[in-house]
Amino acid sequence: MTEISRIDFSDATAVRDSAVQLFTEANDRRFFIGEDVPSPQRAAIQRTARQWVARACRTLPAMPRTEAHTLLPLYDLIHRIAYGTPANKNQLNNSGRKLLQH
Repeated sequence: MTEISRIDFSDATAVRDSAVQLFTEANDRRFFIGEDVPSPQRAAIQRTARQWVARACRTLPAMPRTEAHTLLPLYDLIHRIAYGTPANKNQLNNSGRKLLQH
C-alpha cells in the first residue's frame, strides 16, 4: 500500500510514481469496472488517495510549471479513486492558470 507520509511532494517524479502506484492498487481492486464491493482494502486505497489529493493541492502550485503541468491528469485520476468523481474542472483550470503564471 502506498504510504503518503513517505512521498516527497516537492519531487514531481515521486508524485508521479506514487500516483501510478495508487492507480495500480485501485486497478487491482477493480475500482474501474463498476464493482463497488466495499472492503477494508478498498477503503484504505480511498483514504490514501484522499491524502494524496490533499497533499497535491498544496504542492502542485509551488512546483515548476513544466513538472506540475504533467501531473494535472494524474491529479484527476487519483481524485476519481478518492471520491468517485472527476476533479473539479474549475480547480484544475485554476491550477493550470497558476502554473502558467510561474
